[in-house]
Amino acid sequence: MVAWDGDPVGRARRIDWLAVVAQVEWRAERRGVERPIALRWGGERLELVVHDEWVEGPTTAGEPIVRVFIALDERGRELRIRASSDGRITVEQAME
Repeated sequence: MVAWDGDPVGRARRIDWLAVVAQVEWRAERRGVERPIALRWGGERLELVVHDEWVEGPTTAGEPIVRVFIALDERGRELRIRASSDGRITVEQAME
């Protein structure tokens, strides 16, 4: 999947996202909303720092809502975590 990510001065950078197999650890906030705090990837636990998040609504009635998180892991890799209201979770690594 390809996305364009804008920077503060209006230039854009192209990001290709590569799906990875990883288990996401979540933490519930006071308001009941969960945030990713770590990944288990290749037998290793990696802490995450979320630096952006948003919600994507469905284009068709009845489809799931998707929460999207952009995070950095301990090794500096940029990750996109998509959590769907129907329980599906995908993890992708930015490949620039």
